[in-house]
Amino acid sequence: MPAISRIGDFSLVWGESVRWDDQRGRLYFVDCGSQRLHWLNGAEPPLHSLQMPSMPAGLALASDGRLVAALDDGLHVVDPDTADVRLLATYPDALGGRANDAAADLSGNLVTGTLNLQRAPGSYWWYSAALGWRQLDDGISNANGPVVLDSDDGQTLVIADTAASALYAYDYDGVAGRATNRRLVVDTTTLGGMPDGASADADGGVWSCILGAGIMARWGGDGITEVIDAGVELPSDVTFGGDHLDRMFFVSIAVAIGEVAITSPYAGALMVVDGVGRQGRPEPRVQL
Repeated sequence: MPAISRIGDFSLVWGESVRWDDQRGRLYFVDCGSQRLHWLNGAEPPLHSLQMPSMPAGLALASDGRLVAALDDGLHVVDPDTADVRLLATYPDALGGRANDAAADLSGNLVTGTLNLQRAPGSYWWYSAALGWRQLDDGISNANGPVVLDSDDGQTLVIADTAASALYAYDYDGVAGRATNRRLVVDTTTLGGMPDGASADADGGVWSCILGAGIMARWGGDGITEVIDAGVELPSDVTFGGDHLDRMFFVSIAVAIGEVAITSPYAGALMVVDGVGRQGRPEPRVQL
């Protein structure tokens, strides 16, 4: 039976982008509300923080140990140890504003998409440090939780449109920056909420945070196979970490969204789930 506990005594306003750096044994996450990058060495206090120049809505590990953050004006390379933050690439005009959640694929590139807090035109995008931006798809509002899976049949991109309460899958070519054959794999209204951040486990499942329902739900290819009650109304992102990648860490949002009221005393806290019965995989990295 999974056991959920709190790490530290701090709280976030709008927690997002939790990432486990297996090479450094470090857990990263951001607070969009205070525009700060946080991390814990060994996933234990004390809390380390770095003020960002604007809102860090997305975060990915880089191949050289630094981070790539989606800020207001573009992707930035962040060195948390030296507090160096430098522009990597501005957003393409066709993205329609700024990027939201971001994750590295399995080919050393980045997948992200448009940030819209309400329904508005948006799109999914691929970024390569060598080749720049390529549009993957349009017809979405708010991109979240990109995860790329690998199998004998090729790669699959699983990515959410939060505003549409939809989890989509694509046939994915990370080298070419191409996503095709879009299909709806989960209508999250059936789970009672909207999808936010996500993470893959070692068995090819995708764990998606469901806003409003207060759960992390695992999509296993043929539907939802497992559900964990987060104990908070708005779990926003999740990852696997620890020495054996068998601990599930998640963050949440502590302010009301729409008709969802916040009553949980753990809203905004960093939480860990032990005894999930699944292992994660090492976090993919962006090649710079």
